Amino acid sequence: MYRGKMTKSSTNFILGSAPLPPSLVVGREDDIKVIKERLLSGKTDSTNLQVLTAIRGWPGVGKGTLASVIAYDHDIISKYSDGVLWISLGPEPNVLSDLAMWGKALGTDDLIKEKTVEDASRRLSALLRYKRMLLIIDDVWSVSDANPFIVGGPRCATLITTRASAVAQALAGTTDNVYRLNVLTERDSLELLKIIAPAVVSNSLGACKELIKELEGLPLALQIAGHLLNVEANDGLNAIDLLQQLRDGKNILESRESIDQPTPTVALLFQKSSDRLDVQTKECFAYLGVFAPKPSTFDLAAMKSVWQIDDPKPIVRTLVERGLLEPIPELGRYQMHSLLAAHARSLLEN
Repeated sequence: MYRGKMTKSSTNFILGSAPLPPSLVVGREDDIKVIKERLLSGKTDSTNLQVLTAIRGWPGVGKGTLASVIAYDHDIISKYSDGVLWISLGPEPNVLSDLAMWGKALGTDDLIKEKTVEDASRRLSALLRYKRMLLIIDDVWSVSDANPFIVGGPRCATLITTRASAVAQALAGTTDNVYRLNVLTERDSLELLKIIAPAVVSNSLGACKELIKELEGLPLALQIAGHLLNVEANDGLNAIDLLQQLRDGKNILESRESIDQPTPTVALLFQKSSDRLDVQTKECFAYLGVFAPKPSTFDLAAMKSVWQIDDPKPIVRTLVERGLLEPIPELGRYQMHSLLAAHARSLLEN
């Protein structure tokens, strides 16, 4: 199990900085080691081309989590001493605005004045020419969206995450520069469930193993399932019940299975998790979908404003218990995975 240590500088909410990794990351020690070796292998001198690695994997497999762990790793911070720039693009990014955000993080507002993406990208390239930085371009859906951000100088490295094989290959250039992030093994999946719902795993080990297969070892899905089981175990819900419900209902969502969306079983799990909320809490969860998922982060004041309630803490507490929100104690904020943000928006639309 990996439990990262935050540096003092990581406790500030800085424009363009990487989101803090979740408090619980299981089964990714080898992946972290490989990515670190790639990023640390390049020579930081003016004659060396920058290192570029594309992490590819299914939605919910933890690509963004892995990238955020890397961003706060002590060895990475030491090598890329000028810092880390992070952007999460998604399917419909405002590339010019995002380039301007990186420019602002580097100390200038000039990029927002540029009229084209190409001009802003050239200006960003000039700013990074002599920098020693790690550029992380998260959740890339289109090659053309990512290219303007791949402008680091010879002392920089670029880390890309994407769910699309073709995008990874096109941006990485060679197969050697593409890293496939696989789902968790059964052993690691069980370890994750044990941490979140120990009594359920102890009492229903066989059913939990079947549930892991249904959820295909996706960390995000396993965490939500674990929280759901743990919270409602006292009400008679157990792994066998949930497994049967997922099997009975997954055919309803078969048409949603694609590279762009969670598999039917996972989508149904999201639905069941939100359906089990009381009316007010479900409505508040849906309204979190209005926040931009880059990634979706917000504080209590923002939620109070959007929800228009006097005290948001009880609802926030429930959403955290259900695994639908992730607290960031160091920043006094909360964040939501992009798939959950999409689910919240779909509830809002309905």
